[in-house]
Amino acid sequence: MTVTKLPLQSFRLKNFKAVRDSVVIRFTPLTVFIGNNGSGKSSLIEGLELFQHIVLKGIDEAIQPWRGFEHIWNKAVEHKVKKNRKISNPMSFKIKGSFRQGLLRDIPVHVDLSLDMDRQGNTIGIREFKVISPEEGPPAGMREDSFPEHRISSDKRLQMMTSSWQFLTILPQQMQYPLLQKRTKGGVDLSKDGANIAEYFESIRSADVSVFRGIIETLQSVLPYADDLQPAITSELERNFYLTLQEKGIDDKLAGWLLSQGTLRVLALLCVLRHPHPPSVIVVEEIENGLDPRTIHLIIEEIRAFVQARKGQVIATTHSPYLLDLLPLSQIIVVERNKEGSPVFTRPADNKDLTEWARKFAPGKLYTMGNLTRA
Repeated sequence: MTVTKLPLQSFRLKNFKAVRDSVVIRFTPLTVFIGNNGSGKSSLIEGLELFQHIVLKGIDEAIQPWRGFEHIWNKAVEHKVKKNRKISNPMSFKIKGSFRQGLLRDIPVHVDLSLDMDRQGNTIGIREFKVISPEEGPPAGMREDSFPEHRISSDKRLQMMTSSWQFLTILPQQMQYPLLQKRTKGGVDLSKDGANIAEYFESIRSADVSVFRGIIETLQSVLPYADDLQPAITSELERNFYLTLQEKGIDDKLAGWLLSQGTLRVLALLCVLRHPHPPSVIVVEEIENGLDPRTIHLIIEEIRAFVQARKGQVIATTHSPYLLDLLPLSQIIVVERNKEGSPVFTRPADNKDLTEWARKFAPGKLYTMGNLTRA
């Protein structure tokens, strides 16, 4: 699939966790967020994922991991009943994106969603919900908390747009051990933590064996001791998928729980980027974790090939100045807290003085010097 319009063009998040107002963040085919621990970059990613879960699972299920709406409603601002009986400072999501219809047509979708709670703090209400597809007709939506929740989850445009977003944290400790096979019909999606990597890898072999072999060959370029890597399945008591690695000169295969964390992480990233039917948006937290500099360079080249071929879009967070050195300023967003403690999202490429500095210093150097948001 070739994407002509960006699946996720912009996002504005208000009053979610640390974020009071992200202002409009405009995405590029590859967008990388960098910031200190606790700067708020993960809050933005979590807000985007929360919106996806609201659409696909409903509000209650989407909120459950946070143990209540009140825990993720920004606490730095007041939430009081105003004269018009509305609660001040609702949590809001404003997104411009698109989804593919047929083989060649991308349908734009603009959505505004605001949530708040009743005066007693017991019920989550929908303050505003509006969806606009300029090519499909007038906006659909209503205001006030009388708006029925099912209208969000039943909107096919939102389902089409968000269902192909892939969020990844990639936890190698969850990927090492056998996992029950998916026995129902339909494709296999990689889980957020990567735990089902063996079955996902096998699904790639079933879809396109040349892609499967290409992933193995690329792995061998960063793991020269590896002769082969294969998914395997047990059937003694129950059907479980796991990985096996064949090292050169050794007859016995290594089971997945003996593989290094870096090997598992790079495998997951290669699989999702090389998949014959990849997600439209891939969001990866701390993409450099567990990877040596050579492998980071490989993954950036893979991402670059992925977005240049217009197969999809990649959004990532990082703490690595080395990774920044591999990117142009236009693909970087710096996240810092202001004096009031609210995250501020800055694109260095918008600062003409910084673009001059970037001719002398690589982005990673500018970041470690503290000069990536000011010249």
